[in-house]
Amino acid sequence: MKPTKYNFHKVVIVGRPNVGKSTLFNRILQRRKAIVEEFGPTTRDRIGAIVKWSGKTFELIDTPGLNFEKKENLSMLIEKQIMLGIKEADQLIFVCDAISGILQMDYKICEMLRKADKNVILAVNKVDSRNLMQKMSNFYSLGFGEPMTISSLHGLGIGDLLDKVVTNIVRVSADTKSAGASREPIKLAIIGKPNVGKSSFVNGILDEERITVSDIPGTTRDSIDTYFEKDKKSFTIIDTAGIRSKAKIKDAVTYFSILRTEETIKRSDVAVILIDAPLGITKEEHRIIDIVQKNFKPFILAINKWDLAEKEGIKKSGYEKVIRENIRFMYNAPIVFMSALKKSNLVEVVDKAYELAEKSRKNFSTSDLNSILKAVDFNPTKLYSIRQMRNSPPDFEIIVKNPEDIKSTEKSHLVNIFRKKLRLEGIPVIIKFRKKEFKL
Repeated sequence: MKPTKYNFHKVVIVGRPNVGKSTLFNRILQRRKAIVEEFGPTTRDRIGAIVKWSGKTFELIDTPGLNFEKKENLSMLIEKQIMLGIKEADQLIFVCDAISGILQMDYKICEMLRKADKNVILAVNKVDSRNLMQKMSNFYSLGFGEPMTISSLHGLGIGDLLDKVVTNIVRVSADTKSAGASREPIKLAIIGKPNVGKSSFVNGILDEERITVSDIPGTTRDSIDTYFEKDKKSFTIIDTAGIRSKAKIKDAVTYFSILRTEETIKRSDVAVILIDAPLGITKEEHRIIDIVQKNFKPFILAINKWDLAEKEGIKKSGYEKVIRENIRFMYNAPIVFMSALKKSNLVEVVDKAYELAEKSRKNFSTSDLNSILKAVDFNPTKLYSIRQMRNSPPDFEIIVKNPEDIKSTEKSHLVNIFRKKLRLEGIPVIIKFRKKEFKL
């Protein structure tokens, strides 16, 4: 079944390269979600985030810089992404540069925006001095009414800009409450090494070309959030930059992309780790799995390009056996064989992820937990009682006589007992020990 995206009012930021679109996006979010460089444009995909302002909620989408002059394959893909963003937008923020003034490229963008017949807010960025304010009359020639003067870098005029956005939302509809907006979606981090098919997987799930896809490794350098619903279940699916080994990190943007991926893992509910089936699990996949496990996140191994592996005569049973024998502490994580290109078994991955998230969020009664504890044959020390401290993942505290007597292997054994009894297969389970305090 095709997933249904949230019906948030969409505000899309457009403009030529280097006018400060990503800086504006980051300023509104008050955090660096998009990667910004002083030496040139880096945004290659549409990056979305949910914004709340003056009681209204909308989706803010940053886009790559429009450049009609370059017609390389990647530039054409980026232009296609921007066109899709404009098509789905409810209103547009057209960003220009006060310092460079109006260029021929700005007029070309104007023509395209007028054809789109959308509500357009003209925002002239980098207005940091009175001299630049005096040049604003030139921007009336673009035909979008009075320009709004802002400085994304210094945060000037941003509140007025957002007020304008909200005013336009109110004009469009008296009731702008998004269906399902109050529900907390399950956050899925789509991770893997470069060129494994992450963006193709996301596009297949959404049944649209939301993410730029090309055969150039490292096309996606930002984490991109997309909100959707499937069978009345809500999700945030996050496509991330590929994780490379440290030896392959050549520039600062790649380095920060990897850090952003690790941040994405931390804020996710479930990680979907894509594996290139013909290549198998390499050191990079082991590193990814290690990061996921250190952050106590449930995960799915999605074996992509399985159609190619089958042509080579590889069997699922043998492939899975090798994986489970070579990866420690998988806690019986699900393995799904799929093909992003052929769109086979993609929905199964999402369904499995939902199951893991629901398991991870479970709360257990103290009486049920203590019933399990009483039946445990545990020799190192006496176990008195157990309680659940939190969920996502399940975190338990056991009161014991002597915590120092418990070895790591014995702790792992106890974790496996509770995972099995509580039916938490595929879920990291945390057990901590606290020494019983005897009253004198």
